[in-house]
Amino acid sequence: MEENINRENVVSYYDEHIKFKVNDYIVVNPRVEGAWNTIKKFAPPSPARILEVGCGMGSICNKMNKRWPNTQITGIDISTQSIQIAKTLFANDKVTFIESILTPETFDEQFDLIVFMDVYEHIAVTDRRAVHAALAKIIRNKGKIILSVPTPSNLKWSLVNKPETMQPVDEHITFEVIGKLKADTGTEVILYELKNIWNTGDYAHIVLEKNDDFEAAFFTPKPVTTSQRTERILNKLNWKLGSYFRRMFVRSKLK
Repeated sequence: MEENINRENVVSYYDEHIKFKVNDYIVVNPRVEGAWNTIKKFAPPSPARILEVGCGMGSICNKMNKRWPNTQITGIDISTQSIQIAKTLFANDKVTFIESILTPETFDEQFDLIVFMDVYEHIAVTDRRAVHAALAKIIRNKGKIILSVPTPSNLKWSLVNKPETMQPVDEHITFEVIGKLKADTGTEVILYELKNIWNTGDYAHIVLEKNDDFEAAFFTPKPVTTSQRTERILNKLNWKLGSYFRRMFVRSKLK
């Protein structure tokens, strides 16, 4: 889906469509709000540095700045117009906007949270290797990568029924693609959740976590609360009682 696409065409497209992102900010877009809710739920509790890739006009960076006012937040985008508007509206001593693409050379610092808000599907397949290498370099241990993407079925439907909404690059983000992202960045997928924004299952929210001690962290016993202990006891009693009737049923049928 990336035939005859070059960077100039892509930049021109997003420069021309910046008005729609400004409108999303003004009137509130349910797709954006849904992704923001996932970010709030799965972001590290006190991130020191956040990167938003494809930040557009900066509205999510602004939300993150309000939620984590002491966090250093960087937004990057290839659209000149988007970055100019983002700087005008939301830049401050904690929020920085850069006109750039993500490559291994873009940043030397590491980030606790990296956000792709409906952006990853617009990265050409040929560019993914560089993006993945960059992510592997800059994601801090215990850091999260959060993506919001249209599902393949959504894109297939849009291509037939609303071709005018298709962008210069619109790739299908399948489980195979996510698996490659996971493998290349040394992360684990901790969430894949379908969302119903305008239609059933039209978007997916994906969260990956970098954990150099994943196995140890996963198998380390966690504190058990009183309510959890009570639930376990009740479940065991229920299962034990049920096992009597299931045993009688099996015996009566197999005698």
